[in-house]
Amino acid sequence: MTAGNQKQQRGFTLIELLITLMIAAIIAIIAVPAFAGFLARQQLAGDVNELISALSFARSEAIKQRQPMLVTFLPPDECSAAEGVDGDSDQQQWCYRVERDGGGEAMRVGQAANITTRDQAFSLTFQSLGDADIGDCSAAASAPCQITLTPQRDDIAPVTLAVNITGSIRRQETAQ
Repeated sequence: MTAGNQKQQRGFTLIELLITLMIAAIIAIIAVPAFAGFLARQQLAGDVNELISALSFARSEAIKQRQPMLVTFLPPDECSAAEGVDGDSDQQQWCYRVERDGGGEAMRVGQAANITTRDQAFSLTFQSLGDADIGDCSAAASAPCQITLTPQRDDIAPVTLAVNITGSIRRQETAQ
């Protein structure tokens, strides 16, 4: 082998690798808090969408079947006794249940972790024309039933779902 035909060694030096790792660490330090906030916002949005879906389902079933549909919300301490809900003692989750008014088998059962409306069970009933009987949920007869969902983080605004006596379901962003 002659001196002019030597192959050049290819690769990274230790300094180049350390600089690359340092840049990656800085990016990770910046991204982790933003990602945690993203996850909290997604959890809240998921709970809001799940409750809107359950309420809309109950209203549409009441209209379709021409029978009242009851939506019952149970606080975390009463959730473990609810049929069809897995009791997880680590998380404080509210339960909801959609069924025909007057009892019967549950048509939909679920959980939502972020409900902070009140500390006792409440319910509302969708009538066969789509209107809502919110007497058990609302303090005043003309005031809407409000279900507030508050995230675990203080930097994310709570969301309130308002169900009117007409049966309409509105999402309201609550000011912090």
